[in-house]
Formats: sequence, structure tokens, C-alpha cells
Amino acid sequence: MGASVGVGGLIIGISMLVVFSMAVTTLSNQTATSMEALESAQTPNPIITINNANVTLFAVNSIQVTFGGASNSYDAGFLTSESCEGFNASFTVATGVIENNVVVNSAGSCLEVPTDMVVENQADEGATFFVDTNRQFFANLTNDGTETISTDTSWIFFDGEFPRTLASANFVVEDFDNWFSGETIEIFWDEPNALISLERLSLTVGETSVSRIISSTPPTI
Repeated sequence: MGASVGVGGLIIGISMLVVFSMAVTTLSNQTATSMEALESAQTPNPIITINNANVTLFAVNSIQVTFGGASNSYDAGFLTSESCEGFNASFTVATGVIENNVVVNSAGSCLEVPTDMVVENQADEGATFFVDTNRQFFANLTNDGTETISTDTSWIFFDGEFPRTLASANFVVEDFDNWFSGETIEIFWDEPNALISLERLSLTVGETSVSRIISSTPPTI
């Protein structure tokens, strides 16, 4: 009888240990789940926006002076073109002749390779120019969330390919490590051969992704 009682007590003890172990495991799992939920609630998903994504098909890259006019024809000034919205270039003169060192201040967005380049607000004394253009891509991205985003974890894609981080991309205008809340960053890329057939820009941060169709018209921002 004593042995029977002992065995019964042992069985009850083992059962209690099993129940206790299951309870501890359940509590541990619930605690881990609660912690994960708490951490998730404390770190909201990023809110990111691609404000614009544009390709300029004909942007003025450089200007060569093929004829700078006769002596005393011009004063130092600017060049303009009706076919290139936003274009601006400046030049210097030597004895009134335009020097072959024209500085392109703004590449503009041209309808075609411009052939209507003229000296702004001066009489036309016959100066002629050779204009070289290329394709240029530019975009503006905004961190609309409340959290600071690392540029090492912010990925951009073109047509779902060519992945690179904002930290490693060589066409982000300003290098930085942290993308702060409310901050807009600018992308500029002028590799003509790579820009021929691009259609979509995508931006991914964590599980958040946004995309925008690339437009060949000037931005309205």
C-alpha cells in the first residue's frame, strides 16, 4: 500500500511539473509576442513619397562658340533659346568677341537640339554656336513620416532593376547618412545611354515601397 501511494504521488508530481512547464512556455511565448507588438507599435512604418521623376530628353550639356562675332560686337552676357525652357548660359568677351568658354548655368529642358541660340538683350552680330545635349534624370524624394531613415536601408530601383541604396548611389546630389523627417532629397543622373528606356522609379524602405512613372516633361513641383 505504501509503495502504491508513493507511485501515485510521483505521478501527480510529474503531472504538475508538466503543467507548470507548459504554463511557463505559454507565458514566455505571450511575453515575446507582446514585446514584438510593443516594438512594432513604437516604430511606425516609414511614409515616403516620390514627388517627381523626370527625364529631360534634350538638356544642354555644353556650348562651343563657332563664331564669336567681329571686334567690339558684344559685351559679356547671357545666351538664351526659345526652344529650351529653363536654359541659361553666360559668356565673357575679349575685345568684344565672345570667348569659347561658355558656362551652362542651367541645362534647361529643350524640345530638340537647339538651333536658335542667341545673345540675350544685345544686337545680333552674327555669333554662332554648336550645342551638345544629353539626357538627364532628376527626382525629388520626401520622408513624410516621423522617423529618421538610414540611407543604407533605403533602396531605389529603375524598372525593378539596378538596385542601389541612397547611400551608395552616385547620383544623389548631396551625400548624407540619415534622411530626417520632412526632408526632401534630390536625385540627378546624366548617363545618356542608361536613360534611354527607363519607365518607372521605385523606392523601398523596409516593407514600404512606392513607385512613380518617369515623365519626359518638365516637373511641376
